[in-house]
Amino acid sequence: MKKRPREPSRTGRLVVGRNALREILRAAPSRILEVYTVKRDAAAARDLIEELQRAGLAVHYSTDEKLQELSGTSAHQSFVAVIRPKAARELKELLAASKKRESSLLLLLDSIQDPQNLGSILRAAECFGVDAVIWSKNRSPGITPAVSKASAGASELVECITVSNLADTLQKLKQHDYWVVAAENSEQAVDVSSFEFPAKCVLVLGSEGEGLHRLVKELADFSLKIPLSGKIGSLNVGQAAAVLLSCAASARLRVSGRLAE
Repeated sequence: MKKRPREPSRTGRLVVGRNALREILRAAPSRILEVYTVKRDAAAARDLIEELQRAGLAVHYSTDEKLQELSGTSAHQSFVAVIRPKAARELKELLAASKKRESSLLLLLDSIQDPQNLGSILRAAECFGVDAVIWSKNRSPGITPAVSKASAGASELVECITVSNLADTLQKLKQHDYWVVAAENSEQAVDVSSFEFPAKCVLVLGSEGEGLHRLVKELADFSLKIPLSGKIGSLNVGQAAAVLLSCAASARLRVSGRLAE
């Protein structure tokens, strides 16, 4: 009698894809609860399976159909993991901690609904040392398996904070000495290559279609744009985030004296 594949657990948060799982395994292995893969693809992923086993984690074999049903996507790369969610951090905790910091880089997202864009933004945020990414609980897809995969696991590594009202959040951040820098492709916006980022900065990104909401835009202290010289007149929001965060991160390094002028 053919053995029935083990049923994946539905507790915890789901992470799909080899790259995302590998990054979490290296950064926070204790958070991984269960790992499932498709047996026919095990040989191609032998190194990852061995890495998981060396960490004391059992790898369970299931079917492609079961993994697709569990994750809600066929792009799971034959790996689905159940991980322990991070403890949710509140805005007030971030504000309290910011009082002790001379420099800080935050990212605030206004209506970024596309999972691929959100994932790529989170990946850039983790790579460039963003202290926290903030978004409205009503204007975001949240951390889904698709977002986690697109972020290559960064969604589980970078600090993410959900709030009820973005404008109110920006007001509170300004009261704690943060300067609000909005990404906006307008004539009034300053070229990012000549902009000097404040020591405590919250970079605000809007969706590609709607841009920034009026109340959010009105709270900006500065507006930035990325100079383009090609025939295509715009970047998607994920690409724009990477460019702007790279500039902001370089500015932080210069201020701290770790990057030669």
